[in-house]
Amino acid sequence: MAVSVQDLIKQKDKILAKKDEQFDLKTSIGTITVLKPSRALVTETLDLSDGNDAYLIVNATVSPNLKDKDLQTAYGCTEPTDIVYKLFDPGEVPAISRAIMKCAGYNVDIESKLHEDVKN
Repeated sequence: MAVSVQDLIKQKDKILAKKDEQFDLKTSIGTITVLKPSRALVTETLDLSDGNDAYLIVNATVSPNLKDKDLQTAYGCTEPTDIVYKLFDPGEVPAISRAIMKCAGYNVDIESKLHEDVKN
């Protein structure tokens, strides 16, 4: 049975709260916490011609704060996204980016089946 308008209204708070969900990802440096990326962040990321994985990681990671000035200085970063390549293994960067995108529903399989009208 398809979801109804009434169901969506009843679930409003729950649905809206999911927009701010955080996820823990296990990486080579330990567990990092990322925020489900907003549509705006995803759009900005996809519009970049280069470095989009690093951009997404820096902007979606909430812990540790990859934008921290002391962290950036300690690793000799000139651009905020440089920290991503200093911390993570090269092949891990796109994998982390894909995991973040998956948290927002991208590249997730949606179950589908042929809709059949119920007739009396």
